This record gives sequence, structure tokens and C-alpha cells, in this order.
Amino acid sequence: MPIWLETTSLMLAAYGLGLAIGWVIWGRAPDPSPTEQSQEETS
Repeated sequence: MPIWLETTSLMLAAYGLGLAIGWVIWGRAPDPSPTEQSQEETS
């Protein structure tokens, strides 16, 4: 396997692993901000 292909594969794997860890730690969707909640309640 050429070294550039192995390097690219490892970079993509590390990127995907980082996304997966962030997804698990911080959740899938951000919580709505307090200003958005207050605007919805008043309207």
C-alpha cells in the first residue's frame, strides 16, 4: 500500500473518530438558546 494512501486513510479514520466522540459527548442537536425559548413563549 502506498504511504500516501495509508496516511490519507488514517487521517480520515481519525477525523471520523473525532466526530463520533464529539457526537456522543455533546449530543446530536444543540439545545435551543434561552432567547429562542422566550420568543416562542411570548408569540
